[in-house]
Amino acid sequence: MDRTDSPVPDAPRRGYASPLIDALRRNGHVLTLDGLTLLAAARFGFCWGVDKAVEIVEDALETYPGRRIWLVNQMIHNPAVNRDLIRRGIRFIKGAYADGGGFEAVRAEDVAVIPAFSSSVDEVKRLEAIGCTVIDTTCPWVLKPHLRTKRNIEAGFTTVIHATLGHDETRATCSLVVHEKGRYLVVRDEAEAGVLCDYLTGAIDGEALLAGLGAGASPGFDPGRDLGKIALINQTTMLASESRAIGAMIRRAVADRYGEDDLKDRFRDFDTICNATQDNQDAMVALVEEGRLDLMLVVGGFGSSNTRNLARIAWKKIPTYHIEDAEDLGLRRIRYRRVDGDEPVETSDWLPAEGPLRVGFTAGASTPDTKLAEVMVRLAALRGVDLEAAIADGSALAGAGGSGNRPGSPV
Repeated sequence: MDRTDSPVPDAPRRGYASPLIDALRRNGHVLTLDGLTLLAAARFGFCWGVDKAVEIVEDALETYPGRRIWLVNQMIHNPAVNRDLIRRGIRFIKGAYADGGGFEAVRAEDVAVIPAFSSSVDEVKRLEAIGCTVIDTTCPWVLKPHLRTKRNIEAGFTTVIHATLGHDETRATCSLVVHEKGRYLVVRDEAEAGVLCDYLTGAIDGEALLAGLGAGASPGFDPGRDLGKIALINQTTMLASESRAIGAMIRRAVADRYGEDDLKDRFRDFDTICNATQDNQDAMVALVEEGRLDLMLVVGGFGSSNTRNLARIAWKKIPTYHIEDAEDLGLRRIRYRRVDGDEPVETSDWLPAEGPLRVGFTAGASTPDTKLAEVMVRLAALRGVDLEAAIADGSALAGAGGSGNRPGSPV
């Protein structure tokens, strides 16, 4: 197999740049016209890892003309980007965009791309057996917990993962743990971490633990055998504040069970939230706290973990809607994913028809600038504002202060 090491370009977002979003950034992340103020978080959208992955796939289309190029699964969790790749000739081996052939359809003369989330060990081995060219776009921030997990397993620790069960990144991590002959337990939130803590402190037994968390346990998991030494990591796109809280919870429970003197030999906590996720979350917090917003739109795929966690920051404080694209917005209805639900829902009377309006925006790490721009244009149109024309003639930029305003701060 010719396994090609991925380059590390300063990705220019090629086909996903937006003049409107570029103008927004230059203007202090604020646009205003006719009583409508649009404020974007200081950091949003494509992260470095996604930029890199998309750039590598675009390079592959140019480097291997005439050869079939496959993605093992979704490139990133954004429907628009995945559909765009299909239009450009990319095929998918598995997942929602697969054409049904699976790994059996891949030939030695083909090119296979491992997505930014990584792939399971078994999937990589299947590609090796086929003998095709493999391009690995796994984000370095995803590789970071993999490397730490290997060291923890060697030291006899069971891996507890703060993650969304079934997420592509989580599946890859769990696969690695099993391949390295380790054990894992996935906890989604503080409530599930509380079940683990109840076991550690003796409030429940192993049977009750598995009844609550068994779906997230590695095959053959034995609480009595496997929870004597715990190493905590997190899916890179989880809510950082929740990961820290879970780490503190488990640390206290281990200390209660074994004593503070044994803690360093019984518990390890390694923060694996990626820098871009942390920056986007911090910027979202600042926007929510300082922006004096009437409502918040969070743009990204419904399957995107980091986008959903951005919405979680705001939803209890101001009306917040996690949407996929501009088509989700109507004058009297909005289609969105609730933070506490799994399926999209619709509601009405979400947009005030009159009066000054301040709307906050952010976008997940898999959301291209073009999609955020479409949402902004659509929202403005619903309020009777031609945003693109206002950008072109400068009226939406007047008085916003340019670089004099800190992005995400009140204006």
